[in-house]
Amino acid sequence: MLFLVNIADEIYSGQNTETKDDDKHSVLVIGHPEIFGKLERPQVLFNHSLHAERYEQDGCQTCHPRDEEARLIFDTPFWGKTENQEAVMDAYHEQCIGCHTRRIKESMKTGPLQCGSCHRKDSRSGTIKYPVCEFDFADHENHLEKLEDDCSHCHHTYNPEEKAEERRLFYEEGTEESCFYCHDIQKKRGPELSRITRITAEKGFSVRKVSHARCVNCHFAYIQKGEEAGPVACSECHTGVYRSLDELSEISRPDRDQPEKPFIAIEDAQMKGVSFNHAEHEKNSRTCRECHHETLKACKECHGIIGSTEGGGINVAGAYHDVFSGHGCAGCHMMKKTEAACSGCHHHLLAMDIQAKGPKKEFCKVCHNGKKEVQVSVTPIALTGPSLEEVPEEVEISILEKEYEPALFPHREIVKKLIEVSNKSDMATYFHRGIEAICKGCHHESDPEAEAQEDTPPHCRRCHSLNFDKQNMNKPRLIAAYHRQCIGCHAQMGIEETEECKDCHEEKELNTVHPLFETYRKSWR
Repeated sequence: MLFLVNIADEIYSGQNTETKDDDKHSVLVIGHPEIFGKLERPQVLFNHSLHAERYEQDGCQTCHPRDEEARLIFDTPFWGKTENQEAVMDAYHEQCIGCHTRRIKESMKTGPLQCGSCHRKDSRSGTIKYPVCEFDFADHENHLEKLEDDCSHCHHTYNPEEKAEERRLFYEEGTEESCFYCHDIQKKRGPELSRITRITAEKGFSVRKVSHARCVNCHFAYIQKGEEAGPVACSECHTGVYRSLDELSEISRPDRDQPEKPFIAIEDAQMKGVSFNHAEHEKNSRTCRECHHETLKACKECHGIIGSTEGGGINVAGAYHDVFSGHGCAGCHMMKKTEAACSGCHHHLLAMDIQAKGPKKEFCKVCHNGKKEVQVSVTPIALTGPSLEEVPEEVEISILEKEYEPALFPHREIVKKLIEVSNKSDMATYFHRGIEAICKGCHHESDPEAEAQEDTPPHCRRCHSLNFDKQNMNKPRLIAAYHRQCIGCHAQMGIEETEECKDCHEEKELNTVHPLFETYRKSWR
């Protein structure tokens, strides 16, 4: 599974700190506003890589003390948890100025002693944030090989039933989960997991703290044994360079006896079961936590038909179909639809409307088909034979020709393009089971079963009136519907932007640009 050590997510701002470009990720900010509040003096920018280089022979213990288990402590202040301002300030001064003073007495090159040399004015308002350190599936695979499949080195838990003074870490095979489940102490958890996170929060064992304590100390241990080890320098982990999903596609995922193609069937459910290709979804996810946000259990373990305390009262239908949650099927697919290739058709379908109305009945059966075999390969959509003749080559839009000539819409070419885009996507191909799904991109509220004549969806003007309907705030008037649909599609899909009205409409004599066009064009940039 993927562990994101979320130290920060921005690159060093580039202040004047006498650091080389390759040292920027090793500059640390010392300010502690959480302890001091508004700082009287500017924060200190500490060049960690420079100090590490100077004390390479003496080792990290020169500055970093060890805990009761002889592990180096990388927290700052690393002399103990305290919020006493005077104690923190004195400790830093004693550590830093004291070291500089000793080196001067030994006639060695050293750092500054004056206040203004460290608390510099040009560092008063700057921030230094580092790229996320990403522990991905490839790193996990490498560690399994290095540790000979012994997961106990990293994975452990507490028994919350034990008294606080008796609690000890232990490893239980088959329960390995992400560090984030227990150590992301800022995140609100459900009743079951909160019993563990309450303990880690009391101990201050954040992801940042345990990652540095466990990972870096383990790497040091191998270095001391003269063996190959992972990085120990800040900039070697926080590189800002990440593997793509394509690069990770051939890497095996952690084995927790997860079925490759489970059949999701819930007792007493009134909808047919759903065949789910778990292995395929693994390859398209950067972390198991994209779906398994609380534990690695199946969704139905926490989210029952009517909801439960363990699932925060959210029933299983809500867990799977909530378009505002990235952990469920509908929500994750909604996020995928924001990609340029998909958003041309999907951008105008408001998430609020989709959530309120629920899934369309014609799409329910795509998943809820009761078949235990996953339908991976679906026949691509083709525009040939009779279907080609049913699609008009051009459509003349003349309802708005008061100021401009009618617009000629290249209907067939656009349909062909959308089919091409759809057939390139595995997810789109799975859900777009026919050309009618492509038509829904524009004719989004029509239903073929309700059409008076087959393959004759109503025109935009049949639903969108010339005047704005104050009783239906989500339904734009006709001119807005046309421009929102066309210009919005171009903007979302990255198509060359339409600059002027006459790009679509031939101007009539003595015509001026309609002010609404400028409004819509600018809003979709």
